[in-house]
Amino acid sequence: MHDTTPTPDRQVLAGRRHWRWSCASACSALALSVAANAAAPRTELLIDAPRAFPENITSTRDGTLITGSVGSGGIFRAAPGATTATQWIAPGDNGLLDTFGVLADEASNTLWVCSSRMDPPSAGEAPTFPALYRYALDTGAFRSKHPLPGRTGLCNDIAIGPDRAAYVADTTGGRILRLPPGARAMEEWARSPDLAGADGLDFHGRKLYVNSFTTGKLLRVEITASGAAARPVVLSTSRPLVQPDGMRRLNARQLVLAEGAGNISLLTVNGDGVEVQTLRSGLVGPAGVTITGGMLWALESKLSLRGKPGGEPTQFKAYAMPLPGK
Repeated sequence: MHDTTPTPDRQVLAGRRHWRWSCASACSALALSVAANAAAPRTELLIDAPRAFPENITSTRDGTLITGSVGSGGIFRAAPGATTATQWIAPGDNGLLDTFGVLADEASNTLWVCSSRMDPPSAGEAPTFPALYRYALDTGAFRSKHPLPGRTGLCNDIAIGPDRAAYVADTTGGRILRLPPGARAMEEWARSPDLAGADGLDFHGRKLYVNSFTTGKLLRVEITASGAAARPVVLSTSRPLVQPDGMRRLNARQLVLAEGAGNISLLTVNGDGVEVQTLRSGLVGPAGVTITGGMLWALESKLSLRGKPGGEPTQFKAYAMPLPGK
């Protein structure tokens, strides 16, 4: 009878064959997993706080996403590719109030944050003042705090001008403020009845585009040769803007806008006229947009549900959208 019992050499060969098969299977599974992840980029971002009520969003070129919070407070951050934004800067850090506008300025490694009160102070509570905060963009370390002139108003959003100054929308003050590079004190740069409710803002060259959350206006304010503000020009839109909020420039003629009534819209500027195209509707209080990695991110604030009888929302998200024209 032929002996089929494996010899030691046969056992070694069989073991090697089994090891190679197992390794090939594992490597194949890993490759499939990597390919699946690469083929399925994140489509939404969860802000990890039950009462986040995020009011604005910003990003860096590597895909990092950062939001503020007018509910639980502080700053939330998601690393590139992460689908959850976690607490990065603590509520109340160096006197930080509710966090409205956030802006990542990679050129200066700065995260700019607007700090203001969403609600009036309670009886007997110590007074607080709105301010513009400056943090290190890479580490979140506190750098400086700059109170609004007169220590009144609502610091709402930020844009960096061609002069590298930080320009801030004071919503309740109806003015645009300016912090020159290296300065400690903010200055009033523009004030006008047309700037009442000033909210989202961004630059193209020396032209600052500003919207008003309360009036629905879209304005252009140019920086003159002396650095002063020219008279605001009210632009004519193809349809009314409803509660315009956070706004980012897409290219030389186009801006992307969050409208608090539910829309994400594309604004195409042609002189003093603006064509408005709705990109997405049905969101609950969209408050901010940002562009990174070839995608547009829309932040849903749900602020209209804040303090709602019967229970507030418990999840807050930002959603990825294809860039217009892609």
